[in-house]
Amino acid sequence: MRIKKVRVQGFRLLRDVELMLEDTATVVVGRNNSGKTSLTDVFRCFGSSGSSFRLQDFSAADRTKFAAARNARLAGAAPQDVLAMLPTIAVTITMSYDKAAPDIGPMSSFMIDLDPNSDIAIAHIIYAPRLSYLSNLLDFEADTEASEPEVDFYRHIKEMIGSAYEIEVWAIDPTAPKNRRRLDTQHLNALIKWDLVRAQRTLDHFSHGDAEVIGKLLGSLYKTAKAPTAAAADQLLAAQLKSSVEGIERGVQKDFDAVLTGLLPAMDVLGFPGPNDTKLRPETVLNVEALLNDHTKVVYASDDGVHLPEGYNGLGTRNLIYMLLQLQSFHKEYRARETRPNTHLIFIEEPEAHLHPQMQEVFIAQLHKAVAKLSEEYPDEPAWKVQFVITTHSPHVANAATFEAVRYFLNADPVAGARQTKVKDFKKGMATIPPADKEFLHQYMTLTKCDLYFADKAIMVEGTTERILLPKLRDLVDLELPSEHKLARQYVTTMEVGGAYAHLFYPLIDFLELKTLVITDIDSVRAVATKTKAGMDTTKYKKCLVVDGERTSNLAIRHWFNTNFSSNPPHIKPLDLLTKADEEKTSGVRRLAYQIPEVKGTDVCARSFEDALVLANPKRFELEDDGSMASDAWEMAKDMGKADTALQFAIREKDWTAPRYIREGLAWLAEPPPPASGLPPIQPPDTDSKLPEVTP
Repeated sequence: MRIKKVRVQGFRLLRDVELMLEDTATVVVGRNNSGKTSLTDVFRCFGSSGSSFRLQDFSAADRTKFAAARNARLAGAAPQDVLAMLPTIAVTITMSYDKAAPDIGPMSSFMIDLDPNSDIAIAHIIYAPRLSYLSNLLDFEADTEASEPEVDFYRHIKEMIGSAYEIEVWAIDPTAPKNRRRLDTQHLNALIKWDLVRAQRTLDHFSHGDAEVIGKLLGSLYKTAKAPTAAAADQLLAAQLKSSVEGIERGVQKDFDAVLTGLLPAMDVLGFPGPNDTKLRPETVLNVEALLNDHTKVVYASDDGVHLPEGYNGLGTRNLIYMLLQLQSFHKEYRARETRPNTHLIFIEEPEAHLHPQMQEVFIAQLHKAVAKLSEEYPDEPAWKVQFVITTHSPHVANAATFEAVRYFLNADPVAGARQTKVKDFKKGMATIPPADKEFLHQYMTLTKCDLYFADKAIMVEGTTERILLPKLRDLVDLELPSEHKLARQYVTTMEVGGAYAHLFYPLIDFLELKTLVITDIDSVRAVATKTKAGMDTTKYKKCLVVDGERTSNLAIRHWFNTNFSSNPPHIKPLDLLTKADEEKTSGVRRLAYQIPEVKGTDVCARSFEDALVLANPKRFELEDDGSMASDAWEMAKDMGKADTALQFAIREKDWTAPRYIREGLAWLAEPPPPASGLPPIQPPDTDSKLPEVTP
């Protein structure tokens, strides 16, 4: 069995999101506070029988339903109608199974459809109000003298949530959503086991946290090993540990008995023990699990016998060991179940913590090898049925995964003034990109460690000069911007992609809904007749001034203005590009910036960044306005080394002006992004992706 998709409703930022899961590992990426942690927390809360849910866990846009339900009750609405108005938190899990399997185990409870061709089962878990507690929850007498009656009402709701709500488990017929069966949590626990490796692992021994976190895992492993359903080898190891501790107990009891006997004469002076008193003797009981938890430490062995404490090793090594021991613990718990769950879902938060970049890159691949290694310990049993959901802020981890395994969390348009999360599924969203282009994007992002997944905004540049100079260019533009729009206050990532490849990123940028400025060169060229070595006439296109240009050789520009999306877009005259309005150079979250005249209404225009820099700073370069400024600037640019020029103006030169096309582009980028609802669609909607609505 495999979990195909998960839908979360009503939980914090996850007001209504759907997440497709891969068979092995799914990687969840996104900016800070985009809802990634909420995904793991909703499973943690449901795993603790609902006791962890609080009023704050309901989506902000849904919390007003409490007041609406109370008003309806005061107006005399039927209890069932009032109950349906209250907010809920739900997780819907869609699973696939092998129809030919001889035994589907706990899955059978969730198979309620009569379609012999169906291989889908749906489990719906909902935190919903109980009808019998409706009056306790909503019949609230407000203090007439209270200055904030709404605050008092929600304080009352907060106190009553735990008793008025409960977890319900339902099986839903995938062929007829209205057909459903009420089950209990035991059925769900038997079907799916889920665990979590949290991001906050308290590995720093200089903090007030527990430094021996790895040693404590031994107690958990022992507890699993002594279970009657554990593997024989694990039970034997647990028995040996217990026998060893019992031997220590007997020795301690013998020694303490002699010490206590020596104290008795002194106690006789006080009249104890008297004739009717029982005799005293010690009994020391050593709990194996407590010994492992509280008194056993993992040390790093040394040849001289001076072993290093756990906290003396690097945080990266300790983090890796901790995660591996956690997996070992989860795996043994899975094996020790009397009835094995059909699948095991493990969330790993931020595995990159303290790991060096190379280890981050191979983490997912090594994770699969670790699963195979753990399964080898049970050669006579089926392999470990585990699916991982990895949340990360590391481009090294994210880019090592295939596009199909990435799920992108971003902030969607607010509902009723409240933020909410949108999930973008790369498997579906990138389906329209040709395989060759998709492979290029993935390889590029892997090689350059691109952090598009985590940035607020992005800038794509054509060459080294622009990339080196961009921090300085942003500082210059920030001087003219209001404080709330300054680029220095935003997380803007820069990518050097070249004019020949920038257009390949257009679908990815649109899919990520990431506001992006594409800075490129106008690259004007004109035809020149030449002869081949064989003496045949041919035509080549060579660089020229913009006013003399017949076309642009820049693919990023050609694809931008090509509405037919052909592989060979039509050519555009450079002078026609100078007349394009800002609206034509903007598409959704993208804007194109190429050289334009420094003085509006003229055709004195550069063809690359270097001559644009000259035209923007004529006095610095002693450029005279003699009617040939564009030509003179181009000649000067030929002698300007790209790297040298970039370093000179980034570090040494202080007062200079950025070219106009860059100033306007960066000013556009600094503004807030357009609302997500205004973006052009990337693909046709997937009519099969939505799960049926289920009301409590």
